[in-house]
Amino acid sequence: MANYLFLRGQNYYYRRRVPEHILEYENKDIIKVSLGTKDEKEAIRKAAIYNDYIEDYWKSLIKGGGKQDADAAYRVAIKLAKAHGFAYKNATDIAKAPLEEIVERLQTATKSIEKPDTVSSVLGGTEQPDILLDACIDKFWPLCTDRLINKSEDQVRKWKNPRIAVMNTFIEVIGNKPLNTVTRADILKYRQWWMDRVENGEVVAATVNKNVMYTRDVLQLVAMSHEIDTDFDLLFSKIRLKEVEHSRPPFETAYVQDVLLAPNSMETLNTEARLLVFAMADTGARESELIGLRKEDIFLNEPIPHIWIRARKNRALKTPTSERKLPLVGASLYAFKLLPEGFSHYRNADTASTTINKYFRENGLKPTPEHSLYSLRHTFKDRLRDSQAPEEVIDELMGHKKSGPKYGRGHMMETKYVWMKKIAFEMPK
Repeated sequence: MANYLFLRGQNYYYRRRVPEHILEYENKDIIKVSLGTKDEKEAIRKAAIYNDYIEDYWKSLIKGGGKQDADAAYRVAIKLAKAHGFAYKNATDIAKAPLEEIVERLQTATKSIEKPDTVSSVLGGTEQPDILLDACIDKFWPLCTDRLINKSEDQVRKWKNPRIAVMNTFIEVIGNKPLNTVTRADILKYRQWWMDRVENGEVVAATVNKNVMYTRDVLQLVAMSHEIDTDFDLLFSKIRLKEVEHSRPPFETAYVQDVLLAPNSMETLNTEARLLVFAMADTGARESELIGLRKEDIFLNEPIPHIWIRARKNRALKTPTSERKLPLVGASLYAFKLLPEGFSHYRNADTASTTINKYFRENGLKPTPEHSLYSLRHTFKDRLRDSQAPEEVIDELMGHKKSGPKYGRGHMMETKYVWMKKIAFEMPK
């Protein structure tokens, strides 16, 4: 930043040459602005703010082909006001401000009379543009890139799709209105729409709460980014629906052993799908975790054969605690001996799950309509509990978040192997 500062007499100035690729949009080749201070530290602070403003301004010119769109102009006005020591306010709010602030703004504007942008920014002359609800989702993505780090293309798609869907629903229910005009009445209308669906048996309360949370997140983040003062926490307060405990039923242990793992069971199902069932049965891992394994995550020649479920570039795990090493026993050891390099046919867990659940349904392998492939994960947990395994061991094997603070490295492979050996399914030799 020191390169953009220079001292003229006793006052500091911000001075920067306009980059070549910006010259076609600017009417001058050097930007020079008085920082109105003799103090070097204050000058560095102001220059940093002004530099932030000018770079945003140039970016908006490039994006608009030499013209600023209303949204970019408003955000630039906010930064330019800040560069002169003011919070941006519209003219109406400035008129309500203390007299000292009004005088100070007028004095700054008078000194900058030849700089219309500065005058407009300190006197509130740039109108805040309306952001319609149908524009929010596109403005939301750049604001949450931190949440998509290391996610695969498929994981990104699955993360984005429900948020796109809920915003479309929100607009359908309350109309495509400006973001800053959303009211508590709109949110209550939205809640009632969801409650009607719950009453009709179309969705459960947990689904509603999740979708409403997605909606609030999009609106809140976009509003914050564009300095819209609406308090979305307040608008969405106390609208959560009461959830009824509902989970997939587990398969009975004997059913898995005698039916799903029987020698001729699922013989018409493709090999990888069949072995995915086996692998889930004796690891309790999620479909996506098993399909995401690569050759370097499968350790068959160790004293205790095991798999290592871990994040990698372009493939995130559901939670940090999902990373874990799982001993291979019984059905899972059988599966990975046949697939020592992992699953190659499936790269999408949804595809595998859909294929297997359809096969279960069409071949009478679902004890109830609520049973699914994922029920094997519940079966695994129940089997561990029935064997009297400690809850901490169960949580670690399941990849669940443990209650309380985390200490130490977790349970050793030998400890986990002892408990998993106790519940291992029998496979043909």
